[in-house]
Amino acid sequence: MQIFSRRNINIFIIVLVSTTLVFALGWFIFLRPSVTSLNKSATVAGSSLQNIVLTEFDAKGKLLWEITSKRADYREDRKIADIEEVKGKFYRDDELLMEATGDRGTIDQVSKVISLEGNIKAIGVQEKVNMQADKMIWNSEADILKATGNVQINRTEDKIKMVGKELTAQPSLNIYSLEKEVIVTATEPKLEMKSEKITWDAKNNRAFTESPLSLIQVKDQLRLNANRGSWDIEKQEVMVTGDIKALDPKLDVDLTAAVANWNLGRQLITIPEAFTASSKSRGIVVKAQKGEALLEKEQINLIGEVAASFSSTQGVVTADRVEWLIPSQSVTANGNIVYQQPDKNLSVTGDRAVANLEQQTITVTGANVLSTLTP
Repeated sequence: MQIFSRRNINIFIIVLVSTTLVFALGWFIFLRPSVTSLNKSATVAGSSLQNIVLTEFDAKGKLLWEITSKRADYREDRKIADIEEVKGKFYRDDELLMEATGDRGTIDQVSKVISLEGNIKAIGVQEKVNMQADKMIWNSEADILKATGNVQINRTEDKIKMVGKELTAQPSLNIYSLEKEVIVTATEPKLEMKSEKITWDAKNNRAFTESPLSLIQVKDQLRLNANRGSWDIEKQEVMVTGDIKALDPKLDVDLTAAVANWNLGRQLITIPEAFTASSKSRGIVVKAQKGEALLEKEQINLIGEVAASFSSTQGVVTADRVEWLIPSQSVTANGNIVYQQPDKNLSVTGDRAVANLEQQTITVTGANVLSTLTP
């Protein structure tokens, strides 16, 4: 007896094929992946996709970016996707570097470049650097981020903010360079640093520039200009070099030097090379090989081949060390004192000299005081 007739076999085959098609259709509708890659054939000319996730990988198969977009229109001829309401995650060597959001943008499949525009907010994940701009371009292969228009970067823990017109950054190295009308502001202490270009090394917490800069201590309006400078944000120290000019309008004191180190926390300016300090209202000019300015005490200390000249008496004092107490208008000199008044042919030597600028007097003391008056 034949168990399977030809008719039964045909019915079995039809049922099997139908069942397979049903399962395949169900998988396609309910279980297919929701991620769309620009490398897949799904991106055809004129295609428009809604609420999608776009991904891209490098030649080694490592993730470059993951873009979530409300809408994407793909241009096959140029292999570019126009995206709206964008949220992006950007990677290098499978490591998350940055997250960003924007109103709209484009993805260039060939150059591996993503452009975002409108209300851009981003964060450098490694060092928690916040960024804002009007436009941002991310070149994944070159590891270069560029931003323009109302650029602002900050890190909350440092209590500083940087603004400028243009930003060039390497997120993998945590290096951010701002250009054009750059201003760095700190809240503790209140300080402003201005230059045409300032680079922030976020990993080492240092801002520096090779361009002329100005520093302003907001509280006392103390101003300092120099050719270049470096700001150690964690240590609160600023090192400046080249044609330094400092002005304290409150005390009416000017200072010129080639190198200076400003400790913001201690309110101390250290000058390791020759410098000059002066006060026009007091008629005094002092020069030395090195010294320091104690801003809180309103005091300047000078060391090495010190020369102080007084316009009131036309006198000049040379010494090993001079201490200038600005509020009390007292100048104290120690070591190898020589006081001269050329107009009176007077010369006095000793171990110590004290000058009072207000009373226009100077007293020389010591074990071997010698006065010489030449007729």
